[in-house]
Amino acid sequence: MSPEVLEPFLRRPGACAVLLDVDGTLAPIAAHPAAAAVPPETLALLTRAVTRFALVGCVSGRPARDVARLVPVPGVVVSGNHGLELLDDDVLHTAPEVDRHLGDIRDLLRALTPVAAGAGAWIEDKGATLAVHYRQAPDPAWARAVLELEGEPLVAEHGLEARFGRMVFEVRPPVPIDKGSAVRRILRGRRLERSLYAGDDRTDIDAFRVVDVPVAVRSAEAPAELEDAAAVVVDGVEGMRELLRRLVG
Repeated sequence: MSPEVLEPFLRRPGACAVLLDVDGTLAPIAAHPAAAAVPPETLALLTRAVTRFALVGCVSGRPARDVARLVPVPGVVVSGNHGLELLDDDVLHTAPEVDRHLGDIRDLLRALTPVAAGAGAWIEDKGATLAVHYRQAPDPAWARAVLELEGEPLVAEHGLEARFGRMVFEVRPPVPIDKGSAVRRILRGRRLERSLYAGDDRTDIDAFRVVDVPVAVRSAEAPAELEDAAAVVVDGVEGMRELLRRLVG
């Protein structure tokens, strides 16, 4: 851990922003998304962080309301669905660019369901996006191969985009919105001296590019390029919790 890059967050927290991914960063990765939970100690640290920093937020691939359920901390800004959703005062805002692709996502869901089932995977319908989870497949490597061979062409046929994450095949509309643009939106107009973002997967690298201090949460499943793009590296959710503890004092 590099103490120099964290010094501004310790010296002038009221001029700094702390933004965080959820799964694999705050919450341990679970076999099923519904089983994930942020440890009480981490929630307590986030509660303290809200009173200390100018801004605390969560930017996740989960639907925004699901993020708010996992992180029920007043004052935490919530962006979900990889930046496609923003939850503001319990009002959900979805990027208007997504609307014209919703029919394509419904059509793809029907076409992709038998492919996923044949691979031993299951599809999480997140409204504006789809996530094909294969962590619990009998043979995850084979499931990924099936999704590459059969799933990727189906996604392209429906005019959508896809990429692989940690044991998940993520499908989204072809719009220029990602975790990086979500972070820009959250930070826009705020008088901040420093910003930090922590994440554990490939989609988090988009956010790394727009903050002062990118933090990689190391795991056996993390892509190699994650650490290459980071200024600080911590070991798993436990290391992230220790970093939060250090930041809040």
